[in-house]
Amino acid sequence: MAVSRTRARTASAVVLAAALLTAGLTAVPAMAEDPPLEWSTVAGYPKSVNEVTVTWQTAMSSTTSPFGGAELQEPLPLIRADFVNDSGETKHFGLGMDLTVQGVVDPLWELDTWGVSDEAVGGFIDTFWLSLDPGESFSTDEGQGNVWSMALPMWTGHTLRIFELSEPPLDGATPLVTTLDSFVVPGRFVGANLENLVVDDISALIGERATVDGGGGSPDLFPGLSATATASGLTAGEQLELWIAPDLDYFYFFLLGGGLPVNATHVGTDIVAADGSLTADFTLPASLPFGAYQLVIGDSAERYWPAGSYGDFLVTEPPNAESAETQPGADTADIPLGSTSASITYPATASGGTTTVTVTGTGPAPDGFQLAGGDIPLYFHISTTATFTEPVEVCFTYSTANLPGDPPWLHHYDSVQGRWFNITTTREPGRVCGSTTSFSPFALGFPDTFDFEGFFAPVSMAEPNVAKAGQAIPVSFSLGGDQGLEVVTSAKFVIEGTDANPAGELLDAVTAGRSGLSYDASADRYTYVWKTDKAWAKKTGQFVLTLSDGTTHTFDVSFKK
Repeated sequence: MAVSRTRARTASAVVLAAALLTAGLTAVPAMAEDPPLEWSTVAGYPKSVNEVTVTWQTAMSSTTSPFGGAELQEPLPLIRADFVNDSGETKHFGLGMDLTVQGVVDPLWELDTWGVSDEAVGGFIDTFWLSLDPGESFSTDEGQGNVWSMALPMWTGHTLRIFELSEPPLDGATPLVTTLDSFVVPGRFVGANLENLVVDDISALIGERATVDGGGGSPDLFPGLSATATASGLTAGEQLELWIAPDLDYFYFFLLGGGLPVNATHVGTDIVAADGSLTADFTLPASLPFGAYQLVIGDSAERYWPAGSYGDFLVTEPPNAESAETQPGADTADIPLGSTSASITYPATASGGTTTVTVTGTGPAPDGFQLAGGDIPLYFHISTTATFTEPVEVCFTYSTANLPGDPPWLHHYDSVQGRWFNITTTREPGRVCGSTTSFSPFALGFPDTFDFEGFFAPVSMAEPNVAKAGQAIPVSFSLGGDQGLEVVTSAKFVIEGTDANPAGELLDAVTAGRSGLSYDASADRYTYVWKTDKAWAKKTGQFVLTLSDGTTHTFDVSFKK
């Protein structure tokens, strides 16, 4: 079976792609000697194919990486190959691996695989073919590389293949190629990105880029921070873990088998959306040491890492942090933050302590609202040494010159529940307050517009609504999913005007008993049970529902006795 494919790739891509293999292959001489590896022959081997004895062997390293000696959380699975020429004539062999597409094995000895001249790779591809005399073994040949007879990481989902060549691939010769044997590593596949490679971004050779939300700029990261990691181009429905580790490099981490170092920290888990995107919230441990980190996303048990940060991010002292002291009992910490200020009022049962507010551009991605923008800080991370069990009032004062118009709402991210909540209690131009029982982070923002649908039966949007005064009316609608139970700002009944009172009468539309607002996930329906008044008999008017996104929704109704 002849194997020949051509790819248009830049010379820089080739050099880096060569590094993809040679970094792992040439790292082997530095292999840790303690303890020695215990190799096991794969079931079904050795076996004879076309007068060649083929053997695959596997081993588990200790928790010391055999490639450089780093301490790992778990032993690393390794593989090596050997084959012996049992014929009476010289045979020629080539090595292959699926670099970019799972199962599509690249002939690594061919220039067309790399897309450049022989000079560009400096004879590198010659390490992927060799000739064996009768009786000679791959593992004992001292001529050309012997690369796969050494220990290699078991790259999950990849195929390693040995080919027999009709002649040496020298001086432009195009030998006939026959598959001799293959070994497929179980697991999911992550391919190399050899197209459109960025020369100065070697991590882009592997997987997809993961980023940390930084408000459009470089993230400000510090211990205790909550933020969001994003990635795209992933497989929908996969549940993936988020890990961070100091002094990690996603490219070499993946290349050397994907074994997590002992100082890696699991910070979150989330599921890839239907469009292949991942938006995962995480919180950095409060005890996290300062330093340079990278983020990797995948499955630690399988060593499957389809995404990672392509560069370091720094974990440092909290930037722009301001503090104030409070005394035991009801007390307020007033903290100036440039053009904004924070006021945190503790209940009478609180202890005293130090309250710190850090202003940053990094935090969990907004969900259900847009950040206020303008010259208002994006995120306020609040922490305190004070203890409290009852609600605390948090207020932010801002300049209306920086944010004119309607005041924003105050949102708080609950790291335990992993979601944002609108905690607003009062809002007026220049000042917004909310009530909370936990801290960090907070954000000022405006609600997204809900995907409203309704109203549903028994309310009709096509026919006149006639109801008996005093009855309870279930007012049902959909907002395109569960948006929480804080979505209703107000509900009013506006009675039609008369000659004596042309403006009509505006009344609160109270709920029936404790029924309030409820949400049925199976039907994706909200229901607001409206308790009407017997005094409205023979009255006609309009029910007006105002939602937290600022929109109003109405229906007309007439009441009979």
